[in-house]
Amino acid sequence: MARKRIIIIGGGFGGVKCARELRQHLRDGDAELILFNKENHLVFSPLLADAVGSSLNIMDVIVPLRQLLPTVECRTEEVLNVDLAKSEIEFESYDGHPRRMGYDHVIVACGNVSNLNVVPGMADHAFPLKTVGDAAVLRTHVLQQLEKAEVCGDDAKRRWFLSFIVVGGGYSGVESAGEINDLVRGSLRFFKNLKKEDVSVTLIHSRDQLLPEIGEKLRAFAGEKMTEAGVTLRLNARVQLATGEGVGIADEFIRGGTIVCTIGSTIAPVINRMDTPKARARLLTDSDMRLQGSRNAWAIGDCANIINAHDGEPSPGTGQFAERQGRQCAQNILRVLNGEPTRPFSFKVLGQLCSIGGHNAVAEMFGFRLSGFVAWFAWRGVYLFKLPSWSRRFQVGFDWAFLLVFPRDLSHLKTDVTNRVSHAHFEPGDYIIRQGEQPANFFVIEKGEVEVVRASPEKPDGEVVAVISAGNFFGEQALLSNQPRTASVRARTPVEVVVLGRNVFTTVSQSLAPLRLALTKSMTRRSASFWTQRPEAMQALRSFQLEDFIEPTPQPLIPTTATLGDVTRIFAAHKPDFFYVVSTGDRLEGVVTLTDIIRAQSGEHTDATVVTQIMTQNPTTILATDSVMVAASSFREYAYKTLPVVADAQSRRIVGYISARRLMASVLEKLGAR
Repeated sequence: MARKRIIIIGGGFGGVKCARELRQHLRDGDAELILFNKENHLVFSPLLADAVGSSLNIMDVIVPLRQLLPTVECRTEEVLNVDLAKSEIEFESYDGHPRRMGYDHVIVACGNVSNLNVVPGMADHAFPLKTVGDAAVLRTHVLQQLEKAEVCGDDAKRRWFLSFIVVGGGYSGVESAGEINDLVRGSLRFFKNLKKEDVSVTLIHSRDQLLPEIGEKLRAFAGEKMTEAGVTLRLNARVQLATGEGVGIADEFIRGGTIVCTIGSTIAPVINRMDTPKARARLLTDSDMRLQGSRNAWAIGDCANIINAHDGEPSPGTGQFAERQGRQCAQNILRVLNGEPTRPFSFKVLGQLCSIGGHNAVAEMFGFRLSGFVAWFAWRGVYLFKLPSWSRRFQVGFDWAFLLVFPRDLSHLKTDVTNRVSHAHFEPGDYIIRQGEQPANFFVIEKGEVEVVRASPEKPDGEVVAVISAGNFFGEQALLSNQPRTASVRARTPVEVVVLGRNVFTTVSQSLAPLRLALTKSMTRRSASFWTQRPEAMQALRSFQLEDFIEPTPQPLIPTTATLGDVTRIFAAHKPDFFYVVSTGDRLEGVVTLTDIIRAQSGEHTDATVVTQIMTQNPTTILATDSVMVAASSFREYAYKTLPVVADAQSRRIVGYISARRLMASVLEKLGAR
């Protein structure tokens, strides 16, 4: 038999089991086995929650692939595509350039990847739990929250630090909530200022019971025991948004300093690029696990839609199914190499196990149902012997035995959190920065509006002095001057921002000339305006009421369905040189000016072009309840001549506009009268 090349993409349970089975039956001279995995280790994912809860050393949940598969060529380059027609894979090589490699057989076992974008703000503010890196970061964060709470003098803030929210009531969510609850509550005795009443662990699940994979009685037992341990269960609840302060469900907002999301996954990029049938983001296979329409490409694990011949149902994405698929896929490849017919995948579930914290677990094994400590002991024993090497079994077993007697390890590595670029989501009313705090970040608004709130002896609760909209930035003055924040900034509407840490901001602003110029102009505009240089002008502004300056909305209001031809005729028949574009309920969507019309007429647009393509979308607005100070600062910030006035930030119903010319004239008139 000519030497074959067999490539395995993915180093999870299925890929590793397939590689071990193939190597056991194929000599090195018969086949070249190559396994691609971005990490050089296998992650034993059922134990990630234990690593978060410090009941396991973080290194005990991984096994180096080179030591696990000594006769398999292991590579950490990322596979970019699988060319099924040419029997080649494309991968990103060590130097960043794409390279190709042919194969005789390829097994796709790369699983899925986390996708927290299923809920607005979740990707920005929640911790996933998919990789060992996720577990390490989450563990460090939980322990840092304990340290912050210990020295916090504000009772409400202390409780916020000690509030943990876990989203998802499947295996990962239940195990994570149980472990975090055990870690935090079991560590309180080492902190003199923390009380058990301050701790809150909330598990949110969209169904009426946890763990839908197991029997109803065991589900009920799991919920009962977790409640007894101090975990608050919120069932039949869907998280609709996440912010830096907590999560929103239906008409309620649950505050918490830590959000863990165990729901949300998406197709791996390499799967998305493959030209082969898919269903629900999974590769469609024949009964023997070959990709439909292919003779030498196979798929196993989470990324594949494999029908289990045992019951005719699609195989679930669990570790025991992935391992069995990996073994049988290898056996089918051996049959193909030997000219024998393949066999359909068939597997009877051996059991289900889940730890729920407090040395309790639930289990269904070989038709028996177990719960409590006996189930926990069985759970630990089964997973201990499923670890793929004896060295790991000894390490993990010792850790488990050690923690039955001694407390959990509270040490953690503290990393620099300011040198980063990230995204954040805020809901209306959420504070992004607070007056008086030390500067750490620079913010660029991607979507929405924020308002600047400044407290003073005359107005200790603060007054809104400015509005900043999408495409603009804030937070630069305090960073550049290294002084405490002189005002607070809070979300006026749902807001998406890019967050640059101090180090990144300093590096970029010093190196990028356009940003440096924009910062200089912004600081000059905000600190050296007519209003700030003339205190009497500020006093004049404070004496005015915004309602005295609101002028009627230019008529007619233009619907979003209007065309360029319609809008041109409106401009020809009416005097104003700008009109507002609205949707249902007179909701402001944009503003179109005479300049927009002239530009559109001279460009590639036709009379059939919809007005939304030529207007200024989501323009900066003033609320009818705002002060004249806010209007003046907006004119200063954006150099606008007019600003639309809306009833409120939610409805954005247009009620009129305010003119910079009229406002300035009134101020000058009042100053002249003095």
